[in-house]
Amino acid sequence: MIKKAEKNHYETVVNYLDKGGSINTALLSFIEKYGFEKDFLDIWVYNDNDDNENIILAVIMRYFNFLYIYNEDSLPDKEELGFFASFMEPEIVLGKTELLNDISTYFHDMYLESSTHMVLTNNKMLRTSPMAEKARYEDCREMADLIYSIPDFARFYHSSEEIEKGIRRRMEMGVCRYFVIRKNGKIVSQAYTTTECSKYATIGGVVTRNEYRNQGLASFVVSNLCEDILKDNKLPNLFYNNMKAGRVYESLGFVPSGDYAMLLRPKYRHKQT
Repeated sequence: MIKKAEKNHYETVVNYLDKGGSINTALLSFIEKYGFEKDFLDIWVYNDNDDNENIILAVIMRYFNFLYIYNEDSLPDKEELGFFASFMEPEIVLGKTELLNDISTYFHDMYLESSTHMVLTNNKMLRTSPMAEKARYEDCREMADLIYSIPDFARFYHSSEEIEKGIRRRMEMGVCRYFVIRKNGKIVSQAYTTTECSKYATIGGVVTRNEYRNQGLASFVVSNLCEDILKDNKLPNLFYNNMKAGRVYESLGFVPSGDYAMLLRPKYRHKQT
């Protein structure tokens, strides 16, 4: 049975998500920032039919037109969840690969894109460098242009200006952190945190210009970013769908912790390389 979560469910929902660890960084971050009473955010809990609200089988979150689904174990009735989720007509659905694969039949116009979730377990393997430094406000446009130059990232945005606006806002609010490496005054590699909560920080946007690749710059910028995250007693984590990138992250002390996926509208496929 799927029920709308209210303020009195806050602790139960947070405890359930926290048991899943850093894979739920985004959900925990949104709850910590906004609670349960924003018009752009809705939370539902999937309970067993024994009417015990403390027994949660899954949490569903709508954040604008994104839909996040988290479950620990196999669900007894995926049909109910599939119909419920598809009824909201989200642009993107995120969750464990096995669950999204099971309910994908209810999203007839969406396709599945898999990734791997990784967690930093050995910070002694990080390769920090004085070349990597925190980005400045004046770097927002250049960082946005670099992100938009990568088709796999650009497909989720309308323009470089949209990305710049988001970077600037998050930097001003201090909710995310950005690191860059410069050569000859130009940003050639960068990484940042996409979401952070009180315990975890998810890394994304790892980009190196084509002409500067295979020089270890991504390792340096990610390492410095991780070191900064660890200073705040948060656990770095990330998602990847590129085997080469996965090997780089493993060399820095990250280990795979689970399969993750997105259900996407066809328009996002068109911009892929």
